[in-house]
Parts: sequence; C-alpha cells; structure tokens
Amino acid sequence: MPKRIKLISVPLLLVTALALNACSSGQAEMPQDQTHKIASEATASASASPSASAEELTTAQLATAAGSVIASQLGFPSSAKIQGKDLESLATPPTDTLKGIVVLPSQCSTPINDLNWSPVQLGTESARTDFTNDSQSITGSVEVAKLGSDGAKSTDQHTKNVKSILSECKSVKLNTSEYTETLKFSDPAVDSVDSALYYSRNGEYAQNSLVLIKKSKEYVAMVSFVSAKSLKDEKFNKVATSVMDAALSQLP
Repeated sequence: MPKRIKLISVPLLLVTALALNACSSGQAEMPQDQTHKIASEATASASASPSASAEELTTAQLATAAGSVIASQLGFPSSAKIQGKDLESLATPPTDTLKGIVVLPSQCSTPINDLNWSPVQLGTESARTDFTNDSQSITGSVEVAKLGSDGAKSTDQHTKNVKSILSECKSVKLNTSEYTETLKFSDPAVDSVDSALYYSRNGEYAQNSLVLIKKSKEYVAMVSFVSAKSLKDEKFNKVATSVMDAALSQLP
C-alpha cells in the first residue's frame, strides 16, 4: 500500500501574532544563519500541502509534509519544499564559518561552530520544508534525515555540543576587526526532545533562534525557527513541539 500521512491529534493553540520585522544582513554569516537562508530569500508557495502524491513521497518527505501542514494550521501558512540543488547545497557542511572571528571564551569555538549541523548533512535520505508566517517576519523549517550507519553518532555528538553550550557557553562574544556581537544561550525546557536550544544574537542585525532535535529509531528530525525579535515564549515552544510531533508521527 502507498504511504500516507497518518492522522494525528494536535491541541488547539492560540498563536500570538508577533509583529516582527524581517531582518537582512550584509555582514558575515553567523552559525545558523544558513539554516533559513533559502526560506528568507525564496518566494514560498501559498500552500503547505505536498505537491507530490503519497505514492511518490519518501518517509522523510512524508514527515516534513506532516510537519508543514501543522505549521500551516498554527500560523505559518506559506511553505516551500527545499529540493534539488538547494537541498544538495544544504547537505554540504559550511566551512570556515568562524574564519576571522575571535570567539570568547575560546573553548566555546567548537560547540558554537557545530550550530551549523543539521540532519541533511548525514548524506542519507532526507527532506526539508521551510515555512513563514503571514508577515514573513518569522521563518521556520522542519528537516528529517535517515540515520544510516553513522547518523546516530553524529546526532549524539551534536547533542553533546548543545549540552556543552548550555553548561559552559551561555554567553559568548564574537569579535572581528569590524564589529563585536554577543550570543546568549538558554534552555527552552522542551523535555520531549533530545536537544533544545534557544539563543539570541545582539547587534544591528539581531537574530533569535529556537532549535529542537529528536531521533526516532531510524530517523532524526529537526524543527527550527529564526526571527529578528524574541521567540522566547511558552506558546511558541508549543508550536515548535507540535510541528516536531507531527513529523515524528510519520517515522519508524
């Protein structure tokens, strides 16, 4: 039988309309800027429904489709399925992310650089859908990849780095010859996932990010959001968790 999106029960959430301004930056990209670059630059489609039939969808695509449908119901109606060369580009880990940047404390360089990790970099079956709210002031994504032979180890290492950030790198300064910025990290207290991180970047191009990651037996899913203003809200955590639960409901 062809694979079909499983029906799941989602609690009714009243999503507060956040009047946030979209941000654009001409300066060096910081960790996680790449995560939503396609969503912020591309013109998203008006529907979160997958264009392919259920018979054509892989397990990863089914999971991201389910997540984007829930995102649409919770205030993010515009979506774009990332595929082809765009998806291939995301599968290549960025290099020299911190080139020319002095990280203080210095021991935080490795875990901070690891913020660029994402499931599609595992090089296995993968899929991703980006979505935005009506004003396009918040961009989000749901990304799923098969663990394969080394995926569990890679995911666990990333989880370890996130824990290191939360214990030893809650406030990090990024210094260049042209500017100094501060990254502040905190635990959003989303207990249902393996890794949860909230962080803010100050300065002229302020950025706030929420990233959730969870493994199933054979796959790993990541739900992330980025905005110019604060996303530090319990209701918003519930939106992210609902998108994650929808994606996980399709995974073995």
